[in-house]
Amino acid sequence: MESQWKRFWETGLFPFLEFALSLSLGYFLSLLFFIASSELNLVDTSDSAFPILQGLLILFFGIGFIFRKYSQAIPVPLTVALIFALALEIFWFQRQGSSDFLIDYIFSFELILVGAVLCAFVTGLYCGSIKDYRFLSFALGITLFTFHSLFDPTHNSSLKSILIIIFLLLESYLLSTFLNKSAFSLRFYKIRSKIGKHPLFAPFYRSALSLLLAYCTLHLYFQPGPKIPLILSISFAVFFGRILSLVTGIKKETKAIYLIGRIMLVVSFFFFIYQSYWNYFYIALCIILAGMVGFFKPNETKQKEYVFVAMETSAYVVISLLLYHWNIMVSIRSIVAILFAPILTYPYLLQKHIVRYPQLIMLLISSLTAFIFFYPPSIRTNVPFSKKEIYDPIPYQISNLEESANAYVYYGSILPFKSNPFLPKKAEIKDKTVILGLKNHQSQVISYIERLSKEKHQFLIFIARKKTNVSPHISALSLLRRTNFWGFDVYYPPYMADPIQFTSQLPKDWKFKYFQERLENASLDESRAVLDSIIKFSGVDLRKDSLLIKHLYYASYASYAKYYYEIGQNKLALDAIAIARKFEPPDKDLLKIAFNSLKYTTPEPDFIPILEDLSNEIEFQEFAWNTLLPMFESLGDWNNALKTMEQLEKFYKFHNLQLLSSELELVKVRLYLNQENWKDAEPLILTRAKENPQSVIWDRLKNEVAEKKESSKRIYARPEQREARIQ
Repeated sequence: MESQWKRFWETGLFPFLEFALSLSLGYFLSLLFFIASSELNLVDTSDSAFPILQGLLILFFGIGFIFRKYSQAIPVPLTVALIFALALEIFWFQRQGSSDFLIDYIFSFELILVGAVLCAFVTGLYCGSIKDYRFLSFALGITLFTFHSLFDPTHNSSLKSILIIIFLLLESYLLSTFLNKSAFSLRFYKIRSKIGKHPLFAPFYRSALSLLLAYCTLHLYFQPGPKIPLILSISFAVFFGRILSLVTGIKKETKAIYLIGRIMLVVSFFFFIYQSYWNYFYIALCIILAGMVGFFKPNETKQKEYVFVAMETSAYVVISLLLYHWNIMVSIRSIVAILFAPILTYPYLLQKHIVRYPQLIMLLISSLTAFIFFYPPSIRTNVPFSKKEIYDPIPYQISNLEESANAYVYYGSILPFKSNPFLPKKAEIKDKTVILGLKNHQSQVISYIERLSKEKHQFLIFIARKKTNVSPHISALSLLRRTNFWGFDVYYPPYMADPIQFTSQLPKDWKFKYFQERLENASLDESRAVLDSIIKFSGVDLRKDSLLIKHLYYASYASYAKYYYEIGQNKLALDAIAIARKFEPPDKDLLKIAFNSLKYTTPEPDFIPILEDLSNEIEFQEFAWNTLLPMFESLGDWNNALKTMEQLEKFYKFHNLQLLSSELELVKVRLYLNQENWKDAEPLILTRAKENPQSVIWDRLKNEVAEKKESSKRIYARPEQREARIQ
C-alpha cells in the first residue's frame, strides 16, 4: 500500500502540482509584464532611478538564470535565505504596500528596488530550471494568458495582488526543491525530443533563436508597448513545436526534416529582411521561428551555443539599426545588407559531413534575398505629439494663491501653470505644497493623496464647481476640508490650517458678504450679469468693488489664454479669451495672442466677438475683416457681410491697394446675388462687363443675372368684376 501511495505521489499528485505551478507562473508573470507596462507609462523615466531598476532586474535575472542553468541544485542556505526574504516581501506588500505600484515606486523606491532584485533573481533561478515537463507547462501558461487577453484586453487587476501571488508561487518553487525525487520520478520528468538528439539539427535551433530574439528586440524598438499578438504567436508556436518534436515516428524522416528546416529558415529570413512590411506578416515570422525553436531544441545545449546566439542576435540588431539610421544610397544599402546572409548560413557552412553544394546554394539564395528585398522598417513615424490638456478654467485670482510665499508643485491641476507630466516624487515635493487635480488617472491620484496624508505632507486640490456636477469625486474627498470660492472649491487635509483664503484686495466688511451671497453659487454668465447690474444701479463703493472683481475674473482667464498659447494649444487659448472678454475688453497683449492663435485655428462662430475686437485695432483689421467676411456669408448674415466688405474695401482704398479692392467687387456681386438684389448687382455687372469685354467671369455673371431676372417674372391677371346673380 505504501508503495502505491508513493507511486501515486511520484507519478500523479506531485507532477500535477508541478504542472499547476509552472502554468500559474507562466500566466502570472505574463500578466505582471502586461500590467506593469501600462503602469510604468505613469512613471518618470527621465531620471536615473528607472534605468537603475531596469539594469538590476536584467542583471539579477541573468545571474539567477545562469547559476541555475549550469548547477545541479540550489544550496540549502541560499534557499532558506530566499524563502525568508520572500516572506518578508509578502508581509510588507500586504501591510504597507499601496494598491497602486506607482505610489510605492514614488515613496518607497528603496524597498521596491530590493523586492525587484529578489523577485528577478528567484525568477531567474526558476527559468533556469524550466525544461522538458516544466517548459511545456510554462509555455502553456503564457499561451493561456494571451488567449485570455484577446477577450479581456483591459486586465483591471491590482499589481500589488499580482506581485503577492508571484511571490507565493516562487516560495512554493523554492520549497519544492527540498523534496527528493526518486530515479523513477526523474525519468518521468525528462521529456526527450526525438529530434533534439540529432547533431544535424542543432544549427536550425541556433539560427531560429537568433533571428527570433533579433526581431523581438527590433519590434520593441520600433513599436514599444504591450504586444499580445506577438506573445501569443511565439508561446503558441513554441508549445506546439515542442510537442511535435516528441512524436516517435518523426525521427525516421531525417532528410525530409532537414530539407524542410532549411526552406523554413530561408522563408523566415525573407520575412526578417523585408522589414518595411513587418506590419503585415510579423505574426507569420514569429510562428515560423518560434515553431522551429520548439521543434529543433537540442536535449543538451552547451554554454558556448548561447554565446553564439547572443553574438548573432547583436549582429542582426546592429546592422538593422545602422541601415535604418544611416542615410546612404539605396544601392550601397542593399550591398551592406548582404552581411545578413553569412550570419544566417555560417553554422551550416561549418558542418563538414554535409554536401558542399546545397550549403553554397543556401548562401547564394540568402545573399540575393538580402540584396533584393531588404528595406528598413517604416513603422516608426515622426507624428507630432498631441496631448489632451485639462480645460476647466476658474477665477483663481480671487484667492490669495499667488500672494502666498509657499512654493508649489503642480500635477494635473486645473490652474494655468506648468504641471509635472508624472506624479511628483518624494524629493521633488520636499518643503513644497502639492497642487493636484482629479481629471486624469483618478485612482493613482487618490492613492497618492492617501500617502501624502499618511506622511502629513501639504497638498491642495482645486475643483471647478458647476451646477450640473456640484460635488464631483465626493467619495474621494469626503475626509478632506474644503474652502468655498466663487465658482470653485479647494480641498486640503485637516492638519493644514486654512492654507488658502480670498485675496486681500477684496473688501473685508459687509460688502464682502454682499458679493458672497450673490456670486458663490452663480455660473459664469450669472456672475457677469450680477456684476454688471451692481455697476449700473449701485453706489460708488459697490461699483468700485465690482469693477475690481471683474478685473480679477478677467485677469484669471487671461492668464489661462497666455498659458495655453505658450504650450501651443491655440483653440483652448481662444476659448479662454472668449471668456475673459466677457468681463473686460481684451488688452493689446491678449489681442496679439488671439491674432496668432486664429492663424492656426479653424474659425468658428464663437470667435466672431474676438475677431470684432481685433477689427478695432489697426494692425489686425485686415486679417479680422478677411476672416469675418466668409464667416458671415456662410452663416447667411448678409447685412454684416456687406458691412464688413465695405470696411475692407475702404481699408484697401485708403492704403492704395487697388488690385485687392477690385477683387472685392466679385465678392460684392456674389453677396447681392445671394440676396437676389438685382437692383444693386446689375449695374455693377454691366459696368464691369463693358470695361472688360474679354472677361469670361463678368460675361457669365451678366448672363446669369438676365436669366434669373427673367425667371423671377410672373404674369398676374386681375380677375374681372362680375355682377352677383340673384337666384
